[in-house]
Parts: sequence; C-alpha cells; structure tokens
Amino acid sequence: MTYLKNKLLEKQRKYLRRKQRVNTQIKLTHPEYRAVISKSNLYVSVEVIAANGNTLASCSDKGVAGATKTERAHNAGLTFAETLKSKKIDKVTFDRNGYLYHGRVKAFAEGLRQGGIVL
Repeated sequence: MTYLKNKLLEKQRKYLRRKQRVNTQIKLTHPEYRAVISKSNLYVSVEVIAANGNTLASCSDKGVAGATKTERAHNAGLTFAETLKSKKIDKVTFDRNGYLYHGRVKAFAEGLRQGGIVL
C-alpha cells in the first residue's frame, strides 16, 4: 500500500514542479493575454486572462460535438478562437498549466491555431 501512495505522491510532485516551471517561464515574458487550460477526466476548460489578472473569456468542451474527448477539445478550440476574434484578441500565450503537451491539451491548442489565433 505504501508503494502506491509513494507513486501517487511522486506523480503529484512532478506535476507541481512542471506547473511551477511553466508558470514562471510564461510570466517572465509578460504576455498581454494568456490562455490557461485545465482539464478533468471528462472535460477541458480554458480561460483567457489579461495582464492585470482579469478573466476576459472562458470556454469548455461540455456542449461541443465530437466522437472522442480529443475531437471535442479540438472543436472547442475552433469555437473559442471565434469567440476571441469577436473580442479582438489575435495573440495569446498558451499556458498548459503543468499538463504534458499531448492529447486533449495539444488538440485544443491546434484548434486555436486553426481558428486563426497566434500562440
């Protein structure tokens, strides 16, 4: 039992280390807008945060069509790109929030790029 507990604690430690490293690297560049992604077992959600800390827009893949979770994330990225363009935001910094850049995180970022947002 302690082996499993230590394994989970190590995973959590690695995630928090990645999150801190990504966060400091992004904040050193002083971006005007950053898109912070968070994910659960079922859904992906994203918020665009301005430099002063205000949330300008948010999106989730809850009501988006798609056969798999990855397809839903990609389609959510496309629709979120339209929302950002309507608010006249063309360039954001993508904050993966400590998650590895593959799967749903990568699909959402590619959806944003295809929608015309510069990451």
